[in-house]
Amino acid sequence: MSADDTSLGLRERKKRATRDALADMTLRMAADRGIENVTVEAVTDAVGVSVRTFFNYFPCLEDALTRPVQENAERTRRAVLNAPEHLTALEALSEALAQELAQIEEDHERWELQMAVLKRSPALLPGFLAAQGADERALVAVVAERLGQDPETDLYPRLLAHVAIAAVRAAVEVWAASGRTRTFQSLCREAFAALCAGLKT
Repeated sequence: MSADDTSLGLRERKKRATRDALADMTLRMAADRGIENVTVEAVTDAVGVSVRTFFNYFPCLEDALTRPVQENAERTRRAVLNAPEHLTALEALSEALAQELAQIEEDHERWELQMAVLKRSPALLPGFLAAQGADERALVAVVAERLGQDPETDLYPRLLAHVAIAAVRAAVEVWAASGRTRTFQSLCREAFAALCAGLKT
């Protein structure tokens, strides 16, 4: 159980567990048979909850696959804003993302299944990218807040957030392609070090 879980009440922990179980079952079924052959009823029967419970957490099956979590965005926001002042915005963002993505090593099966689902059902890609876009907008906002800039009209916060996401995606792709022979953390930090150095080579 994570530190965040221990700070939640019993009811909230149960809600989170139910949400995770529904998302995981949707993903496993989609990877096994294709999302077009998965129904909400099949997912809820497998988890042992009602269809109504599913829709309390997700508006549709596709959203269960992307499973954006608001708590993650808020943790990243706090980490960026609370980072030492001597760090650049890029350094603060890289540390915050490294902390948030540390669980990828433990949750590697989910990441691999998600990539398999996207390859099998490319029609899901727009929705997946939209969910990632929401994460990117949150990063733009927090970088702008740290720098005292406007997230809508200033270029730098947007540029910084997008290159940070690109670094993470590159690290994930290499990590998966290499069969996890290197740790994701080392690849992520290498990617951000290259960005901080200005990609000179």
